[in-house]
Amino acid sequence: MTAHEGWGPGSHCPYDAEPTLRQDHAFRAPVKPGAGFHRLPVVPPGGNGPYEHVVNGVGAPTSGTATVPSTVASYP
Repeated sequence: MTAHEGWGPGSHCPYDAEPTLRQDHAFRAPVKPGAGFHRLPVVPPGGNGPYEHVVNGVGAPTSGTATVPSTVASYP
């Protein structure tokens, strides 16, 4: 990737069959000029398939049994 700006991409893991699985992050990207994201919502449907971070170790984890998103406003 030489350049990329993502605006409002979303991610969710529908792990209804195995709710104990966890994701380290929803997005992974190189940290370099011309690469970035804005308004990144991450949602664990029904609390299944929660995330530890939103992008590259940044962002609050999703948790609980509710469908509550974690959002990073801008990265990096």
